[in-house]
Amino acid sequence: MENELTILIVASGRKLPGIDLQALADKGFNLIYASFSANIRSQCRRHSADLVITGPPENKESTIFLRQDLPSDVPILCLGSSSPDRQTFPGIINCFQDSLSQNDLLGQIHFLLRVKTITDTVARKDAEHKELAARLEQQQQSMELHSEFLDIVALRDGLTGLYNRRHLNTLLPKTFEKCTINGSELSMLIIDIDYFYELNKSAGTSFGDFILNDFAARLTAASQPRGTCFRFSGETFIVLLEETDLPEAAELAESIRGSLTLRPFIRNNEQRTISVSSGIVSLIDHQPQNPDEFLSMAERALFSAKADGRDRIAIFNGRDAGTAETTRHNLNFLKETLSRILMRTRASSLDSLQVLARDIGGSKNRGHIENVRNYVELLGNHMNLPETTIETFRNAVALHTSIRFLLHNEMISKEEIFTEDDRETMADFPFKLAEITEMFDYFSNERAILLYHGERYDGNGYPDGLRGEEIPLGARIFALVDALAAMNEDRPHRRRLAPEQVLTELVEGAGRQFDPDLVIRVLKLIKSNQLLDLADEHVDNALRTIRESLTDQSP
Repeated sequence: MENELTILIVASGRKLPGIDLQALADKGFNLIYASFSANIRSQCRRHSADLVITGPPENKESTIFLRQDLPSDVPILCLGSSSPDRQTFPGIINCFQDSLSQNDLLGQIHFLLRVKTITDTVARKDAEHKELAARLEQQQQSMELHSEFLDIVALRDGLTGLYNRRHLNTLLPKTFEKCTINGSELSMLIIDIDYFYELNKSAGTSFGDFILNDFAARLTAASQPRGTCFRFSGETFIVLLEETDLPEAAELAESIRGSLTLRPFIRNNEQRTISVSSGIVSLIDHQPQNPDEFLSMAERALFSAKADGRDRIAIFNGRDAGTAETTRHNLNFLKETLSRILMRTRASSLDSLQVLARDIGGSKNRGHIENVRNYVELLGNHMNLPETTIETFRNAVALHTSIRFLLHNEMISKEEIFTEDDRETMADFPFKLAEITEMFDYFSNERAILLYHGERYDGNGYPDGLRGEEIPLGARIFALVDALAAMNEDRPHRRRLAPEQVLTELVEGAGRQFDPDLVIRVLKLIKSNQLLDLADEHVDNALRTIRESLTDQSP
């Protein structure tokens, strides 16, 4: 078949004068017939016609050009008709008043179909162009919205949603200049959450972030409608208050401070109450020369509130500068600030050491540290030791395990039992620990634990052969919990001990390797906290054995 195209024949009696329609069918054309009275447009759509051929009209009124139902996208070949007015019919059409030979007819058919192909291609490309133009416009609008969103995000703090310091640096000069020119009032509050570093350490950074986010929401609600809130730094916030004088700003700051006592921060089962210190400055009352001085005045007021004991507001007072009282406040605040910096430095040093050791020792290092720290915390709380003392023990655990992996990872990862040379090397390890920690004065409390954790209660340990209570308490605690964690873990040269074996080792080590009183406390913790899969009667028998041994040894 040469063609697989459909031609709609519009003629009376399915005949076209002088045309052999069967020859067209033989050429492969699909012929569909319709009368002059049919709706030609609908017929074309129904049969997906590629071409319309019409014969001579039966009369003047039956010519197809007087009709309104002609398709504009399907070519029409009119035989025995004159050309129509193009304003009446803008479609593709070719008309012949004289008859056509069969070959001429085929030539006209192919010509019109070619024209239709070109026209369809142009229409398709035009539609694609319009679609691309529409998509481009949509993308441009999307990019504009995205750009606007990025601009908004760039001005906001990612955690609290408040404006950030970058936006403050842009907005403050504009607002300062506007209020200065207009002679209108502008006040600033700078608010700092008290002891936030300690809060983060005790409650965790996740809860700390929750407090920052919740406090930001409370601050925004309290300072509406005239206040614009910013997160200035970690736990420090700023509120710009247009058309707000100094007494009004002080009243707002005091309201914010007082409300914190009444509304603690609660998440799940955890609850904390915080306090804040605030510094206040006014454009009219304090007459700053520029935005930087305006901010500096607010910071000095906050500095004063901190130095006076926190949980209070302070209004900037330039007359206090240089007085003995201010000097004393500044000194106290500086000492406390330096102490907190040292605490952060110590924590940072420990974190860095543990990261280094984690890269070398992997999960076994991290798991051992976590186990020993948990045991230390349980035992410390059981003995009602101060939190600062327990924290010193925890730091010693991290230092000991991390430095041991950094110095002797290959040795302690051996699957073979230690040789005599290995034991001598490890016996020298406490001195290495002490030498390293001497580089940092803020590890002085941990140094004694690290130096003497190898001592035995019976005096047969190292480095100095100390006996009994001559060994610092922290070293005795560390030696016991470190051994307990090691017995309850898989080691390179052995599998973890069964709970019964751990119990036996503790009983046999009481009074020899370990402080017997501490072993008793650990056994009680094992029983009450189910640290080992042991029946209570087994632990009770172990406790009885140690107590009887202590009774036998007493004079």
